[in-house]
Amino acid sequence: MKQNKYTPLNLFLSSHPVYRSMAEKKIKNELTTDYKLVGIASSLKEYKLCYHLNLLLNCDFRKLTDLVLEPAGRTRKVQFSVFKAGDEDDKNHFNVFSNKNFQDILLPEISNFDFVLQIHGLYDDEDLRSLIAGIKNFPEVMMTAEIPLKKIKSKERLIYEEEKIVQKLISPKRFK
Repeated sequence: MKQNKYTPLNLFLSSHPVYRSMAEKKIKNELTTDYKLVGIASSLKEYKLCYHLNLLLNCDFRKLTDLVLEPAGRTRKVQFSVFKAGDEDDKNHFNVFSNKNFQDILLPEISNFDFVLQIHGLYDDEDLRSLIAGIKNFPEVMMTAEIPLKKIKSKERLIYEEEKIVQKLISPKRFK
């Protein structure tokens, strides 16, 4: 038996604005790509690179807990250093990821870079060009370039949630 899609209830639901807007909503499971990436090839240690970035950007990079990945088919975890400057409330905030850890690579598509600078916020093309030019002047930096996000297939590896320390205030109750 064939159902009629023009029943009074279906006509009402499709014409009513509340139900029509509910029907049009779709769930998207996409990674946000509202950031820019800069690859840096350098023999500098990560803390020295962040020191030079602090001077260039007038910010304060701090070391975060390492990014830990568990690759499929491997028994051991892989760790990559992460540094952060700025907060989500700031106009711009930055993350520096180590791209290499011994034989492991965070983003295999850009294996020629030792570090990845992730820039969140309002950073236009002119600012990005001047940032890249400034990084090229760092000692021991061999190469730096903007990385097109289309080139990165493993964007999910750049998702880093900072652990927030939550303190519970417990007031001891005294029983008599």
